[in-house]
Amino acid sequence: MLFKHFNFSLFKPTAACLLLLAANLAPTKLIADDMVRLNIAAFETRVAGFSFDAIITGTYADLFNNVKGKADIIYLTRTPVLLNGDVLNIQIDALRMASNNKLSNEGLNCQIIFDNQSDEASQFYSISGLCTMLEATDTGTNKIKAYIKRTMLSDANYNMNVWIKIYEDKVQGMAIYADVDPK
Repeated sequence: MLFKHFNFSLFKPTAACLLLLAANLAPTKLIADDMVRLNIAAFETRVAGFSFDAIITGTYADLFNNVKGKADIIYLTRTPVLLNGDVLNIQIDALRMASNNKLSNEGLNCQIIFDNQSDEASQFYSISGLCTMLEATDTGTNKIKAYIKRTMLSDANYNMNVWIKIYEDKVQGMAIYADVDPK
């Protein structure tokens, strides 16, 4: 018999200790909104000197109406449900041949970290990250780094979206907005 010489008397206390440890490590409280999604929109100005608002409230349509005729959408995305520490990779670019037979790239690529420090009494979300703006030229690609400093976001709310400007480059004429939605 395989377990003939196994001492089960040691196993029972060890198993009980492991179960108690697992019970203590399991979450014991629910946070305010632990299942949230992030909406991110990036825009490029169409009108010289246009300044993006710091906060825009309302739906997707309200966001678009706020910049209508002044800026074009680069992308709009809604993430899957996010957990604390998740890293998002959002990429939209086009690869083409430049006149000198070199590859040239145009677009916006972002890596964004989502932080959820909410507890049972309050919601506390923030994001930070790095974007690379790619500008296609005849000689190749110009790359411009955009650092998104840690930015606090609004509470997740079913009734109203609060779009926070998380980045703006006035020289390039680009802005990125973020909003948190409950699942």
